[in-house]
Amino acid sequence: MVPRSNRLLSIEVIPKLKLSEAIQLLKDQYGKVNLDGDLDPEGEVLISSYVKEKYGSDFVFLTHYPQSKRPMYTMPSENCETHSFDLLFRGLEITTGGQRIHQYEKLKYNMIKHGLNPEDFEGYLSVFKYGIPPHGGLAIGLERITAMLLGLDNIREATLFPRDRGRLVP
Repeated sequence: MVPRSNRLLSIEVIPKLKLSEAIQLLKDQYGKVNLDGDLDPEGEVLISSYVKEKYGSDFVFLTHYPQSKRPMYTMPSENCETHSFDLLFRGLEITTGGQRIHQYEKLKYNMIKHGLNPEDFEGYLSVFKYGIPPHGGLAIGLERITAMLLGLDNIREATLFPRDRGRLVP
């Protein structure tokens, strides 16, 4: 487990690794195999520990995720990868994001490639017919960040209305 602390963060540079490099590091440094194009929670902790030791950073960007692991709207790059990232903070993924496809035909093709019917997304697709500028997006796990900053052991302690598989109503 990556050590947690309540000390103030000083962020100067956030290292980045291609996901394929992170997977290779896990194989070479920790003997971790069978990672199918993504990291499991243990892998995230190990990569974060490695980055903390080597670069002194609590953060690391993992980039170039496989197309098969990202949503249909994620911009593809070369080698069946995407222009996308995850941001890990002290062993926990707190943000996922990337460049979005902004071309109508490419987006429609990618929907089909992901087994989706473009007709089911007509309202969404229609705006792309007239031109959308290149853009990106991300999702931030606010409760995850809060739990890590406060050194909490369980994310539910940082959640206003915690729910789990057995409880939907607080």
